[in-house]
Amino acid sequence: MLTGLFPNLVRIIAALALLGGLSDAGRLLGVGGGAANPLETFGVVGFSLLGGFTIARLFAAVGMWIRSTWGTPLLLGTTLIELILYLSGAFELEIGGFGFLFRLVQLAGAILILWTVFRTWRRGIHD
Repeated sequence: MLTGLFPNLVRIIAALALLGGLSDAGRLLGVGGGAANPLETFGVVGFSLLGGFTIARLFAAVGMWIRSTWGTPLLLGTTLIELILYLSGAFELEIGGFGFLFRLVQLAGAILILWTVFRTWRRGIHD
């Protein structure tokens, strides 16, 4: 089903993760925030969390692009933890509506990739 689309799907999700990571890195640097200090805008905890998620998302994008075994699980874990923290309200993460939908697309793409790899692996065992 996804045989012809699968290599392109991995690259598309990797590119989305890269764009999301670069966007978050820009937010950490204060791009688009005017004269406001990003550390004061996000708070120390929010700034640290956003920094960690940004680095992990950038590493995941590179890992997916080079087709490593750790890229997609890293993106899945990072995005899942970020969404859980955002939805729980435990920490002040400023994601916004578009950012939330963007992360849902990344999460769905990572799940689809891992599910396809699992199904291919299972099919190879039983043949």
